[in-house]
Amino acid sequence: MAQHLRKIVASEQIHLTIANCENAAGGFGITPPLADELFGYGCDVLTSGNHIWDKKEIYEYLPRQPRLLRPANYPDGLPGCGMTIVEARNGVSCAVLNLQGRSHMSPIDCPFRKADSLLAQLGDVKVRFVDFHAELTSEKMAMGWYLDGRVSAVIGTHTHIPTADTRILPGGAAYQTDSGMTGPYHSVIGVDKQMIIERFLTQLPVRMEAARHGGELHGVIVEVDEATGRAASIRRVEITG
Repeated sequence: MAQHLRKIVASEQIHLTIANCENAAGGFGITPPLADELFGYGCDVLTSGNHIWDKKEIYEYLPRQPRLLRPANYPDGLPGCGMTIVEARNGVSCAVLNLQGRSHMSPIDCPFRKADSLLAQLGDVKVRFVDFHAELTSEKMAMGWYLDGRVSAVIGTHTHIPTADTRILPGGAAYQTDSGMTGPYHSVIGVDKQMIIERFLTQLPVRMEAARHGGELHGVIVEVDEATGRAASIRRVEITG
C-alpha cells in the first residue's frame, strides 16, 4: 500500500489523502501502532466505522489523535470525535466528517441530523469530505442527495465492493456509493473465502480470518474548487496485481 499510495500522491498531485482504517488490524479494528504506520505512509486523515471499538487499546489513542476519526453519530461521551479540520498540502482548510448508517447496523444517533449539526459548525471552510459508513446502498444514496450542495464529496464505505455510480450530483457533491477496499480480493469482502463458504453451507458460526492473497487498492480521486467547495471531477482508482 505504501508504495502505491506514494506514487498516486506524487503523480496525481494529491493535496489530502483520506483512508478508512477500521479493518486494518486483521479485519477487526485498528491499533495505535497501525494508525501511526498508516499516517507514516502518507495518510492525512483516517476514518473508521463500526469496527473502531474492536481493539480496546484504541480508546486512549482516539482523544490524543484528532486525525483518526470515529463515526460522529455515536452517543456523546465516547472517546474521539467524528470531524476534523486539517490543512491540505496546498494550504487549503478541509473538513473531514465521518458518519455511520443505522440500517442493519447499531441503532445509534441519526447520521442525517448529526451531519446538519456538524456542518453548522464549519463556517467558511468550503472543502468538505464525508465518509458515510453504511450497509445499505439506499441509505448511502439518500445521504448523498441530502448533503448535495453542502459538501464537496460523499463517499461510502463498509461493503468493501467498489460501485460503478461515480458521479457529481447537481449541487456539486462528488459521490460514489462505496469506494471499495484496499486488501485481499481473493476473498469474500476481505475474509478467507473457504471460511465464508463453509459458514453459508453449514449455517454454523465460523471464526473469520483475513485472506492473504490478491491484494488490490481501490479508491477515488476528487478534485474540488477551493473557492466554492464544489467538486470539479471524481474518478475511480484501481490498482491490481
